[in-house]
Amino acid sequence: MTKKNYLSLVSLLAISILDAGGAEMPAVIERPRADDGPTRVSIGIWMVDITSIDSAQQSFTAEMALVLRWKDPRLAHTGNGVVRYPLEQVWHPRIAVVNETNSVSRKFPDSVEVEPDGTVNYRQRYAGAFTQPLRLRSFPFDRQTFRLQFVAVRYRANEVQFVPDQDWIDNGLKQAGGIATSITLPDWTIESWNTKSLSYALAPGFEYSGYAFEFTASRNAQHYVWKVILPLVLIVIMSWAVFWIDPVTSNSQISIAVTSMLTLIAYRFAIDNQLPRLPYTTNLDAFILMSTVLVFFSFIEVLVTTILENQKRNRLAITIDRSCRVIFPVIFLLASMSIFVHPRG
Repeated sequence: MTKKNYLSLVSLLAISILDAGGAEMPAVIERPRADDGPTRVSIGIWMVDITSIDSAQQSFTAEMALVLRWKDPRLAHTGNGVVRYPLEQVWHPRIAVVNETNSVSRKFPDSVEVEPDGTVNYRQRYAGAFTQPLRLRSFPFDRQTFRLQFVAVRYRANEVQFVPDQDWIDNGLKQAGGIATSITLPDWTIESWNTKSLSYALAPGFEYSGYAFEFTASRNAQHYVWKVILPLVLIVIMSWAVFWIDPVTSNSQISIAVTSMLTLIAYRFAIDNQLPRLPYTTNLDAFILMSTVLVFFSFIEVLVTTILENQKRNRLAITIDRSCRVIFPVIFLLASMSIFVHPRG
């Protein structure tokens, strides 16, 4: 036997040994009891923390714990404890988070624990940003529903069925889920949450089994009331000072009106940084626009009274000023009520 043939024989023998060793490892990739109907997968979801909600990026940052449990009699063993396997060596529902971003990380290793009766336990902890389309017409007095949606990749509803974990329910966690009471979300208030089975449509006609955790939160609007809306109200009221100034001093009137207009424009740019480029107007947009229009008409009123004063029609100019002292506040009050009293979207 030549040296070349000898090396080839040794290589083939080594590959055969590796294949034989690999055959002894569990490689269960088919659904357990596939002929008996869908595989029931118990699921428990606990929201550990919600750190921020970014309206401009239409996303929220959270940390969430997930527990999956299913029965696979093929993995039953005679030991007293649990046996650990890498996730890829056993059948699993191939669960994925539909709306996760690239920043989401998995804190635990991808492995499962198998109890003696074949019950498989999978635990994972996700942390990062998740996408969430927002309806912002009522901003900043809006309420949003946020969702974490899971999908069993490659499995339809007649193959995999997600159900709330009964052990969690028995331990007092309704719907096998919940949110920690000590979340760090500063500018929102969590109002409610729920879990439900929700299929995911990858494309028309291709729906896969899924599960969703949803929570509803309302924005704490005090920041916008005190730091945006109230200063805007004061700026608009400041522009009305022109109605109490004698038309003879038109320079002072024009200066006040122009300053008010420029300040409102600056506020407009400040608010734009907190919202995405929306194809519709929010409540705050409408309020700023209405305030800007009123300030602009105050400026127009100053021009009119100045022209009348130059034409020696002082009495008419004063009459217009006195009428505007009532007309402008009434319009401002009614328009503000129509914007904020009735929620939109």
